[in-house]
Parts: sequence; C-alpha cells; structure tokens
Amino acid sequence: MSNVNAELEQLKRARASLEKFRLKLLRPSVATLESGSSDLVIALECMKRLEPALASRGRRSASLEQSLQSEVANLRRELQQVNALMEGAGKFYEGWSRLLSPTADDQAVHYTANGKQSASGSKPSHHVVIHG
Repeated sequence: MSNVNAELEQLKRARASLEKFRLKLLRPSVATLESGSSDLVIALECMKRLEPALASRGRRSASLEQSLQSEVANLRRELQQVNALMEGAGKFYEGWSRLLSPTADDQAVHYTANGKQSASGSKPSHHVVIHG
C-alpha cells in the first residue's frame, strides 16, 4: 500500500470513528459519552499517525491529492457536527441541572395573605388556590 493510500485510509478511519460518535450523540447521555470516548481515541490515533505524512508533502498525483483534500474536508465537517452536538448536549444538561437544583437566587418568592412579599427564607403555612 502506498503512503498516499495509507494516508487516505487513516483519514477515512478517523472520519468513520467521528461519524460513529456523532450518531451516538443524537441521543446524548452519560453512557453515550463513555462509550464514545473509544471512538474519539481511535480518531485521535489515526490523526497522530497521519500528521507526519501530511506534513512531509511527498510527491502525490493530482487525483490522490484531491482525494486527500476531499477526505480532510469531510473530516472537518464531521468534527464540526460532533462539536455542535456536544455543545448542545452540554447546554441541555446544564439547563436540566439548574431546573433540578435551584440556587437561592432561583427560588420562588413567597407572599403573605395580604399580598406582601414574605421575609426571605420563610415559607407560607397554607396554600391559596385562585380560580377565575
């Protein structure tokens, strides 16, 4: 196998690993992130092996150079999609965690029977339901 074919195969393997992880991220969970870490490791290993070969800029035919550039563009797109999904999952779980564990600033304000705001920290002793 020539160096260029090996380079192309490394790029394809890295992209396939990222694609596998991206598909897992369509349903983000802790288990997804844990199982997806192996996909990311494979992609990183491929890129590490590929970097010196691409940096050397050895002699390549125009068609093989075009194939490499196309595969690099595909890899970039896959990475952008993975990044967007990771950011979205992070924001979702950040918001979810805020809903589940409110801080002192986020707690509801309580009012007395005459409509005045109650003292901070005190809770009403009864509930009022208004239908209208």
